[in-house]
Amino acid sequence: MSLPRRMLQPTGRCVGLFLLTACLPMGINPGRAADLESLAADPLGEAAAFEPMTEGRIAARTARLRTAIAPLRQLLNRSRSGPGWRKYLDWDALVAQAQTDEPDFDTLAKLYRRLDAGENGLQMPQFAGVRRAVGGLLEAVGTARNPEADAVYLKRLDRLAGAVAAAASSGTPEPLDSVGPILARLEESGQGAGVVSRLRQAFGRPNLLLEVDERLLGRAVNRLVDEVAPVNDVLLGTRVRGTGRTTGFVTLDFRPDFERAVVDLRLDATNRSRTRGGKGPVTVYTLGTTSIDASRRVLIDDQGLTAMPVAAHVSVDTKTTGIGVNKRFGKRLIRRIASRKVAEMKPRAEAISERRARDRVRRQFEAETAEPIAQASRDYQTKFRQRLKGRGWYPEMLHLNTDDSRMYVTARKALPDQVAAFSRPPAVDGDAVLGARLHQSFFNNLAEQELAGRTLTKEELEEQMKKAGREMPPALESDADQPPWSITFAKRKPVELTVGEGTLKMTVRGSRYTSGDREFDAMDVWATYRIDSEGGRIRLVRVGDVEIYPPGFVPGGGEKLSVQETSLRGILQKRFNKVFDEVVEIEPLELPGELESAGPLPIEQLVARKDGWVVAGWRQPDRVISETLVADPVPGEIIIREEIIPEEPVVHGGVIFESAATESAAADSVVLALP
Repeated sequence: MSLPRRMLQPTGRCVGLFLLTACLPMGINPGRAADLESLAADPLGEAAAFEPMTEGRIAARTARLRTAIAPLRQLLNRSRSGPGWRKYLDWDALVAQAQTDEPDFDTLAKLYRRLDAGENGLQMPQFAGVRRAVGGLLEAVGTARNPEADAVYLKRLDRLAGAVAAAASSGTPEPLDSVGPILARLEESGQGAGVVSRLRQAFGRPNLLLEVDERLLGRAVNRLVDEVAPVNDVLLGTRVRGTGRTTGFVTLDFRPDFERAVVDLRLDATNRSRTRGGKGPVTVYTLGTTSIDASRRVLIDDQGLTAMPVAAHVSVDTKTTGIGVNKRFGKRLIRRIASRKVAEMKPRAEAISERRARDRVRRQFEAETAEPIAQASRDYQTKFRQRLKGRGWYPEMLHLNTDDSRMYVTARKALPDQVAAFSRPPAVDGDAVLGARLHQSFFNNLAEQELAGRTLTKEELEEQMKKAGREMPPALESDADQPPWSITFAKRKPVELTVGEGTLKMTVRGSRYTSGDREFDAMDVWATYRIDSEGGRIRLVRVGDVEIYPPGFVPGGGEKLSVQETSLRGILQKRFNKVFDEVVEIEPLELPGELESAGPLPIEQLVARKDGWVVAGWRQPDRVISETLVADPVPGEIIIREEIIPEEPVVHGGVIFESAATESAAADSVVLALP
């Protein structure tokens, strides 16, 4: 029995598709944290009294700065712009502060201002890590030298209590904007550890949850197997020839596991063969049935992919259909002796066949899946982990797991001065094969990390789009009558998603704009959309016009815009009216690679809730049959499609056509011929 190689290749190639998957409750239990309502009654719990800053705490933060400097030093050493950055940062002063036992407050403040200046490049994780470490040391030194540090501590506690109460009253995350920075300052100054822990748990729930149904990934893996191949083997000293047909299916199977995602690649097949083997004057004709069950388990967690050894089980059953005797005399006696020998040797022959088939299946399945799994593992590291870590986008918490039918990934993205979700997300529609639950904090935290203080020009955006292999969005192209543009984003909430009840609001905050040679001051731009599902098609409909006003400006409040603000407003209105369309049609989701055949996936669910959660679910298109495999894909009748060697007897329609054979051995030398 020979296992066809082509049946295994799709299984291995599709391992990389597991990286599409996602999240949910099984990995992380958000219910352990106190809910917002219970926190509002006693926001801080038993807040500890102020603790004076000690030399040991300052030394610990100095050591943290030394640790943070190491990856930045490596980056600057290999960068052509390294000398320029060292000069800008005042590198010698930075290193000196990380090595001294008595850090200087004024020097640290100067260093922090440079690291927080918003220059392009400072958003990179190596710079950001040093900025946070300098800020922590600055806070510790400032607490030690401030005689009113205890009063500052109490004010921070009051602000935390007020923010929690306001959020509980409104049921929205906006009042919590100040909570993240305050918690970071408390940690840096070594104060209120109990309060920090309590609120971190409450406002540190996962803020991105994705899930994919086994049926969707199965579209790229599950397939029928139906192949015919010649049999040419030696069994118990006898050459065995014939033809075998392997039918069955390859499937992907999720296995329940709380700690990681577990995926089994399975091969369930049956090989039916017609063979003949001869020794001396005797030829034995046999029908063989080999049941094949092979699987390889792949474990996926936040660190990568691990493939387990192949497990294979094979069961062989044979039936003798005829015994040919090529001798003029004594045929009946020879056939009777041969029949007895065949019966005696059948168990041993079947055992040998099972062992060989099992070893062959294990080797071939291992070989066919080894490189694809290795490639998927490399992609996981280079295209996912390393790429996200290199940009500082990697979640602070990432967990994968599976149940019987779905794979989940649960993620939380929130730096020490940011908060995540504070409530459980709505459920994904049960019919969805792909679901995503995004809290606005995930988007806003990433946007602030990447864009805060950064200046983006049209030329830079074009270059980035080109590197990504994408075309410039028409809405951001400069019209023939408009000069090139640039925007310097605000340091706080540069781009913000605000989720309301059935609405989505996007705000862009620019601290500075340019249009050609003209410069303009800060201006905020926002548009609000409502989710519309009339007519069975989900879309976003803009509510009113795009709003463009200076920070803090209240439309209709009696205040008037200056001439320059009015001019900038007109320029931005032309640009952002193209960015924020009046109606956004949500097109079916195109799927990558071998999943393309399963899509495009129409969206069937889009829910927005005022606590910041957006839930989207995609279903399989109507033309896709949900069950990829039929219940019994193995044909009941075997049709031999390949001719066997002409010199040997040919089996056709159950009739044996014998050819001449030489007389050379007695009947008792016959050996059973099995596949």
